[in-house]
Amino acid sequence: MTSDDTAPDGDGAAASAGFAFLYDSLAGRLLGAARTLGCSGTEAEDIVHDLFVRLVRSGACLGDVDDPEAYAFTSLRHAVARRRQRKALERTAIERIGREREADGRMVNDEAAGVSDEPDARLARALAGLPEAQREVVALKIDGGLTFAQIAKVTNVSLNTAAGRYRYALDKLRAALAVEVIR
Repeated sequence: MTSDDTAPDGDGAAASAGFAFLYDSLAGRLLGAARTLGCSGTEAEDIVHDLFVRLVRSGACLGDVDDPEAYAFTSLRHAVARRRQRKALERTAIERIGREREADGRMVNDEAAGVSDEPDARLARALAGLPEAQREVVALKIDGGLTFAQIAKVTNVSLNTAAGRYRYALDKLRAALAVEVIR
């Protein structure tokens, strides 16, 4: 690959062709590396897609990069690390919210004399078990009070996708809560 294949030297078509060539030659390997680094299939696809979108949007001049392949894999490592950090922060926040709801539930229950706070703890565990995209839609719909059209706009997905994620989340929550009741 020559620097002309990747350098946005004022010719947008050449730059696009360079990014397309880089994507075609590396996407499969980047996906495999992301999976090996612990990402699920969809997470890996999202990370690789976002990596190339960021490269194109930033107007990165890959002609100035000594090794575009190494640059892409370095970018991948950083993206995976950011994803892990974000997920860890989300888990911590969800656990904190669950503890706070438990504590709030106990205070309310003490006042109500004997009403159990167990449903809030079960719900927090069930919510924590949802995929991030579904949990996000539930939060926007229930906590945010947004319509599906608004949720679609906020999450940059179609209205049908937003509604589908919500339905799937509710199904998973019902199933998770039913299993816990049976235990």
